[in-house]
Amino acid sequence: MKKLLILLLLSASIYAHAQSNTTTPLDIDQRLLALYDEAYLDRLKKTNPFMIQRLNYYLDNAYYITDYPKAKAASYPSVAIADLEHFNILLLEKEQDLKRNWDKITVYQIKGTNKVLVYYSGKDFVKRLNEHYNRVH
Repeated sequence: MKKLLILLLLSASIYAHAQSNTTTPLDIDQRLLALYDEAYLDRLKKTNPFMIQRLNYYLDNAYYITDYPKAKAASYPSVAIADLEHFNILLLEKEQDLKRNWDKITVYQIKGTNKVLVYYSGKDFVKRLNEHYNRVH
């Protein structure tokens, strides 16, 4: 009887641990629905789950916003962002045809502000993505 109780407790704890580890990494960020059909995202979640992780990570980690560099005399292409705290970078790229460079950072001046939107290089983004998901070899 004692062995059965231990086995049940062990099984329950393993089951609970497995359940807690399977929910968050593959949740579909709601901002993706502004660009992709829900059925497509569900299929992608099943057939290429890392792509969902990549898209989710991209939404908040492909760029950063900083003050316009005062020492820089160059002008940058501009981008309009209504709310700097809450925006969808993928939707912005689609609507304003923003591009990112694989080898170097890309900078856009944000209209009506003294701020810039800075994309990490594609190479740096992939490195950071892989580190985030422990995919570094």
